Amino acid sequence: MGAEGVPGEDRRLKDKLRELARGWGADLFGVADLSPAIEYIEEIYGDELAHLPRAVVMAVFYPVAVVNQLREGPTHTYLHYYKVLNTRLDDMALRVANYLQDEGYEAFPIPASQRVTEDKLAGIFSHRLAASLAGLGWIGKNCALINPRVGPRLRLVTVLTDALLPADQPVKDRCGRCTACMEACPAGAIKGVAFKAEDPLEARLTARDCDAYLAKVRVAFGKRVCGRCLAACPWGQKPKK
Repeated sequence: MGAEGVPGEDRRLKDKLRELARGWGADLFGVADLSPAIEYIEEIYGDELAHLPRAVVMAVFYPVAVVNQLREGPTHTYLHYYKVLNTRLDDMALRVANYLQDEGYEAFPIPASQRVTEDKLAGIFSHRLAASLAGLGWIGKNCALINPRVGPRLRLVTVLTDALLPADQPVKDRCGRCTACMEACPAGAIKGVAFKAEDPLEARLTARDCDAYLAKVRVAFGKRVCGRCLAACPWGQKPKK
């Protein structure tokens, strides 16, 4: 029985993980109950990790000004901090996973940024799905996680586990009628459609068009960098005092 009398849940372990994550540099921390999305997870990612019912999700904020520069095109500064943030996130995920293992639980850290194959434009698990279920924000029309404080100007990492940590609650979509990301997309890949869990990705984004545009950017810039949809998002566009 958990720390607060809820069968199987351990509030004290969650609080300890939050404390550790903050100390390791996490700006946001949340826990997702993955059971509402289990059919989707098995369909898209297979059943290898489907037995792990919780996801610990952490985020690190981008400097707002660095992301906002992307309105004019890709920058090496953004690319530099993309790598810096991913390294920090992977380190945090490894630490959390090892801590959970030491406590006797199974834990699987999902790399912060990992493209599995050329024909599969995603990693082995969706950080955005986990983060939205953990209440860190909602999935916007640009398919990014939108946090009320910084918008999509953040990076995420996830640790899947069988530790029954008390789950946080998802938040409502607050994009409303805004189509700033769609209007900013140079590939015309964003359709301006609100996220619905039951809809396929193609309902919101033509992923192949986005991928083809990034391939062109790589030829001109040397790396696959865009992010105009992130810079255009009005949520978090100005640093909060």
